[in-house]
Amino acid sequence: MGRVLRVTIASLFLVSGVVGCVVLLSGQGLDRAEKWTSLVGVFLSASIGLIGLVTGTGRAEPGRVLSRTGKATAVGPGSLANSGLIGGAGGSVRNTGDAEARGGGTANTGDDRRGRRP
Repeated sequence: MGRVLRVTIASLFLVSGVVGCVVLLSGQGLDRAEKWTSLVGVFLSASIGLIGLVTGTGRAEPGRVLSRTGKATAVGPGSLANSGLIGGAGGSVRNTGDAEARGGGTANTGDDRRGRRP
């Protein structure tokens, strides 16, 4: 299924849901409609907050994870080949690619904490 088709279907569901809510709330009367919207708002905001807490944990910069990187080659003096992490607070480095240095360069395939950035 293409992206345009998915967006069109999602938009149709969204519009039909909003129209359904308007029809439902217009038939409830002002007092009951206000209670429904307050109740839905509380549960919706609590759900979004909970989803943010669950999916957002462990994603900060110090806990970054690096894996399956490609090959890096440094050629010449002062050059740096890096297929891991350089500087910062570190993180988890797994299954990095090869790093090769020729002619006076430096190679890093893991976690280099010298603080030097390419």
